[in-house]
Amino acid sequence: MNSDVISVCEPQDIQYPRQLLDLKKSPSRLYYRGNIDILNDGKKIAVIGMRQASGAGLEVSRRAGEIIAGLGVTLINGLAIGCDTAALQGALATNGKCVAVLPCGLDQIYPKSNQSLAEQILEKDGCLVSEYAPGVTIQKYYFTERDRLQSALSNGVIIVESEIKGGTMYTANCAIKQQRRLACYYSKLIQHMSGNNHLIESGKAIKLLSDKEIERFVLDTEDEKEYEQLSLFS
Repeated sequence: MNSDVISVCEPQDIQYPRQLLDLKKSPSRLYYRGNIDILNDGKKIAVIGMRQASGAGLEVSRRAGEIIAGLGVTLINGLAIGCDTAALQGALATNGKCVAVLPCGLDQIYPKSNQSLAEQILEKDGCLVSEYAPGVTIQKYYFTERDRLQSALSNGVIIVESEIKGGTMYTANCAIKQQRRLACYYSKLIQHMSGNNHLIESGKAIKLLSDKEIERFVLDTEDEKEYEQLSLFS
């Protein structure tokens, strides 16, 4: 498999991720580089959070990536700086498989500072995906479009650090609408917690307090359990 080649699949194709078929606005085409098969093979967990994360938030994100990879589960996020980057670094350091969903054509990497990280994802049999054709550059609303895909492609979403306003909360709302299992980390050491607290206190997310609870969340995230849980919040 040549990871430099940008390929494309459509909903009728076997490579097209099955979890996207239930979206009201599923991509008519999905572009990818790397191993697209991991999107239809096994469990996938998204680890996300704010770009201006605290040191404690970055450390939790990194550990979450290590835990997920250690369990043989694929990690998904949007390749953003901050929590996303730290989680990917943790997973890759543990030889895990990762998927990054980009808000632009795959002939470019956003952010550019994560070019090397994107290459590592491909080198370790992961995948880069986008609903935008090569040559399409970033528009502001592409970020929210991307956010709905990273939650849809996952079986569960872990939010490490988030204020109540921002892209992370948009992804959380997408996860709830898509009936994905949702969890938020809680620690007094993490600086930005208003989003985490809101989701936990409103009963829309499970509270995670430790590495062991991250591990349990990943192990417990199965289709039957997630739909039963989140049907309570609809």
